Amino acid sequence: MKAYELTATVTDNGQIQLPDFRLASTSSQPSTVKVIILVDEIEENQNELDTSDENFSEESFKQSWQQAITGDTVSLSQLWEETDIV
Repeated sequence: MKAYELTATVTDNGQIQLPDFRLASTSSQPSTVKVIILVDEIEENQNELDTSDENFSEESFKQSWQQAITGDTVSLSQLWEETDIV
């Protein structure tokens, strides 16, 4: 059995549109093929998570920027002193 990987499109009504692809005829009679459809799963709360991640990044940046402006930072040498790396 030989495998072919194609990218198809799912239409608004759920039908699968395959690209123009033709197999070389192996016999004069029609044959059956196996089709495996892989679909990315979208979690129900995925959009909710994406929004919270964006908000977290924005809030984290704002907080870090404010700390940098006010000098509320830790020096690089102090960070190295607190690590186990020799």
